Amino acid sequence: MRPEPPIVLITGASSGFGESTARLLAAEGCHLALGARRKDRLKNIALELSEKFGINVFDGEVDTRDTASVRNFVDSAVAHLGAIHVVIANAGLASGLHKIWEIPDEDMEAMLRTNVEGVVKTIRAALPHIRSAGWGHIFFVGSTAGHQTYEGGGVYSASKHGVKALAHALRLELCGEPIRVTSIDPGMAKTEFALVRYKDQARAESLYEGMDTLTGADIAECVRWCLELPDYVNIDEMIVKCRDQASHTMSKVHRH
Repeated sequence: MRPEPPIVLITGASSGFGESTARLLAAEGCHLALGARRKDRLKNIALELSEKFGINVFDGEVDTRDTASVRNFVDSAVAHLGAIHVVIANAGLASGLHKIWEIPDEDMEAMLRTNVEGVVKTIRAALPHIRSAGWGHIFFVGSTAGHQTYEGGGVYSASKHGVKALAHALRLELCGEPIRVTSIDPGMAKTEFALVRYKDQARAESLYEGMDTLTGADIAECVRWCLELPDYVNIDEMIVKCRDQASHTMSKVHRH
C-alpha cells in the first residue's frame, strides 16, 4: 500500500532539479534522504527543510560513481528514516562541448560514470529496500539529449540515451511488482547545468539569453504530479521543454 507520506531519496540534491524537487516534496510532507557531493550546502538545505516543514531529513555525502559510497548512503538513509519508497536518480552532469575525437578522458569519464554508472549503482543499492517496503516509484532524470544528438554533445547524448535504455529496461523488469518507473526528460532549463559544463558564467548565461526556459521548479512539479497519480497509472516517459524550444536540440529555438 502507498505510504503516507512516502520517504524519498534524491541524489544530486544540493542544486538544480534535485534541490527543487526536495523543496517541493518537503512542502508536500514527504520525508527525505538527500545525497550529494557538496556536503556543507546539502546540510544547510536539509536543516532548512526539516525546520520549515517538520519532516525527517537525512543528508549524506555521496559520490554516485563509487559503489561503496552509494551503498553507505542508501543504507544509512534507511537506518535513519526506516525505509525508502521513492528514488529520484538525479545526479548527473555535462562536461565540456567536444567533438568525439577531441574529448579528454576526464570529461568523457565524468559523464559516462556519473550519468550511467551512477544511476545503475543508485538503483541497485536502493531497490532491495523499496521491495521490502512493498510500494515504490523510481524516477530517472534523462534529457532531450537522450532522444536526439548534437555536435559537440556526442558523449553526453550517449550517456542520456543510456539513461533512457535503463529506464525502459527497468520498466520491463519490474512489471508485476508494485513499483512504478518514470523517466523525466527535460530540455533547456536554467540551473547550474551550463555553468558546470562550460565553467564560464558569461557563456552559461548566453545559452539562455532571450528565452523563457524551464526551471528546476518546473521539473519538480512533473515529479510531484507523476508521484501523486493513482497507483495503477504509470507515466513511463515525460519529455518536457519550454515553449521557446521546439526541437530536442537547439536547432529550433525562439529568442525574444
